[in-house]
Amino acid sequence: MPVRKIGLCYRSVGGRVPMGPGRRGVDVESTLERDFALLQRFDLAVATLEEQPVRIRLPGGGSYVPDFLVTYRDARPPRLVEVKYSTDKALLAGELEARFAAARAYAADMGWRFEVATEQAIRTARLENAKFLLPYRDRSVPAGRRDALIASVRLARVLTVRELAASGPESAAGAPALLPDVWTLVARLELAADLDQPVAATTPLTLPRERSP
Repeated sequence: MPVRKIGLCYRSVGGRVPMGPGRRGVDVESTLERDFALLQRFDLAVATLEEQPVRIRLPGGGSYVPDFLVTYRDARPPRLVEVKYSTDKALLAGELEARFAAARAYAADMGWRFEVATEQAIRTARLENAKFLLPYRDRSVPAGRRDALIASVRLARVLTVRELAASGPESAAGAPALLPDVWTLVARLELAADLDQPVAATTPLTLPRERSP
């Protein structure tokens, strides 16, 4: 439960980011926070994302509330995250170092990691891929078609998105009927692609390592 309620934003763009079926939406105070939240939603290893998660007492008085706590399904430690533009005046002037030092100490005591995430780490090709692929993630793909697509990649070892979409009878006559299903499997990480590069019809697809023969 957030320790601080996000109010109306007059100088930035606030709102709520949906985190997918059965998961609580996350309130944000800026478009950069929105983009950070989208990246966490796209990461299937992320278990929870909580905004305004803890209030940290500062040695000289006052308190500090970081933006997010990210927890994982795997063995990675939780991340306590402050989202800031790299051009933020207080950040550049070093005025936030006392807060960040307190957050690092708090996170260490909890077995977490603290970090500051800027647009340089957030607004990347992976973010654009997440925006493109997330609408596909909740689509249903008939089991037989899914198995056939995966089998095609297993046989060929590497196929581009275009080649895989053209591999079945449904995509004859120039109608790429399989393309949405291919993107769905990529969005679910059932087919592996380099998501740190912009995805396109020419993107090579392979099986995830755990599915490789």
